Amino acid sequence: MIRQALPSDAKAIAQVHISSWQQAYRDLMPAEYLNALDATLAQRESSWIRSIESAESNVFVAELNQQVVGWISVGASRDEDTAEGNAGEVMAIYVLASHWQTGVGLALWKAGLQCLIEQGYQRLTLWVLTGNERAIRFYRRAGCVEETGSERNLQRGGAALVEVRYGLPFTRLS
Repeated sequence: MIRQALPSDAKAIAQVHISSWQQAYRDLMPAEYLNALDATLAQRESSWIRSIESAESNVFVAELNQQVVGWISVGASRDEDTAEGNAGEVMAIYVLASHWQTGVGLALWKAGLQCLIEQGYQRLTLWVLTGNERAIRFYRRAGCVEETGSERNLQRGGAALVEVRYGLPFTRLS
């Protein structure tokens, strides 16, 4: 079941976030860094409570057997070059590894897209690590296309990483 996240979901969202990072990025980021994420649970839970209560983005959770197994956060694009206001952003989407390729991610994706469309956005953007092949396949199957020249560099746990932006005009969905 996909539903709007509640502040009481914050701990489960944080747990999914950490666990998903540890699985999805194990070949992209140092193990020591990923293992240390467990210690950030309380901080992430507090952050998610504030985020959900403030409605700074729209957060949806996937719940199976009364357990949160995934989530998506969507809202206005945070990128300066999309300031004209017609772009929404998938800020993050994470699903527990045990639920990969079960349809949970797709159900969350559809809920997030529907939310952005209802808010009047004409396209969406998202950022993905260049080595995250599973996510890239997912986004490409959903119709997203890499935006040429959109690379940005970041550091996580001492590893130099590159993200690229993908986009999807909502006219392609009709």
